[in-house]
Amino acid sequence: MRICFIYQGAALWACERAEKMAGALSAAGHETFLLCNGEGEGEEKLGQLRVLRLRPPIANPALSRLVKTPYFFNPVWVRGLKSVVQQFGIEALHVIDVPLAPAAIRVGRACGIPVVLDMWENYPEALRMWGRTNWKTRLFKNHRFASAVERYSVRRVSHIITVIEEMRDRLIAQGVPAERISVVTNAVDENLFSNVAAPLDAESGCYKILYVGKLTAERGLDDLIRGAALAAARVPNLRLEIAGDGDDEPRLRRLVAEQGMGAQIQFIGFVPFREIPSHILKSDLCTVPHVASPFIDTTIPNKLFQYMLLGKPVLVSNAKPLARIVRDAGCGFVFRSGDAADVADQIVAAYQARGDATLGARGRQVAREQYTWDKVAPALLRVYDSLLC
Repeated sequence: MRICFIYQGAALWACERAEKMAGALSAAGHETFLLCNGEGEGEEKLGQLRVLRLRPPIANPALSRLVKTPYFFNPVWVRGLKSVVQQFGIEALHVIDVPLAPAAIRVGRACGIPVVLDMWENYPEALRMWGRTNWKTRLFKNHRFASAVERYSVRRVSHIITVIEEMRDRLIAQGVPAERISVVTNAVDENLFSNVAAPLDAESGCYKILYVGKLTAERGLDDLIRGAALAAARVPNLRLEIAGDGDDEPRLRRLVAEQGMGAQIQFIGFVPFREIPSHILKSDLCTVPHVASPFIDTTIPNKLFQYMLLGKPVLVSNAKPLARIVRDAGCGFVFRSGDAADVADQIVAAYQARGDATLGARGRQVAREQYTWDKVAPALLRVYDSLLC
């Protein structure tokens, strides 16, 4: 089967999940393509994905970006997607998240091919949260309209893939039949995280806490920074390393200064994927402090499983999937989202348990048994096997 992934963004580094899916599908005999935004010249490859860029309809770059905005029924995307289907003989569409789902549904119907909706996140709730701090999101991306589009889409696609059970349960509660939903979680590719050598640590006497990810409002870094500041009096030589970039970075830097933690908290910027294991290995405690909310309660970050696979104790908020996985695995500590004092208490508890190697060992075992890509990929293959029937 020839399968075309549809991604609204332009940055291929954000497509790790699609790349892993394409690898599994290709190994099973399928051929995979990716239609995405942005400008590109010549042939591009992302693993097993043959990358196709939506052609700019007009020469002016600014106007071209505007008319290619991935809103729900954008005729530029509909026309471009239909052209790809016809040119490459596409037999199934795999659309990532809600924004372009209606366009994929329209083309799928016109061409008589199935459409799979891969729900990486709760898009309406994401817009609601992002809109609290971004006026452009509030003005141009209405979460109520996005909810209506989501309801339209989930009832018309051939199958739905979610990243976590909590999202599946949410859709079932809205009336989507359970048999039309499969969970293909954000799992870690063990091949990329095996045989990684621990780097030399210039500050080996420190207790190092790590955050990896975007610096945006929903990531809960306020809690982590304030909690680290409170814990510093009880944890000798505490250090917090924040790896990533995002719109919230200037405000977070000001918060660090206000807390008097400039010497203990370091912003190291965006870290390429291949360098993430070394940062994890030289840390004592790895964190996912995401704000507990309807948005975060229905998704799961891949970083959690990367931390677990490398045998590191984890500190997470009480967002439902995060807390459930960490408590079931017995591999770390859970704090109440929005409660900096509880963050501090859990950091202190982690520091006091730093000699307990079973925390990391349990996380590694559970990650290998449930959350590596080779364990998860069969669920994806079953989806496409069902479409062939």
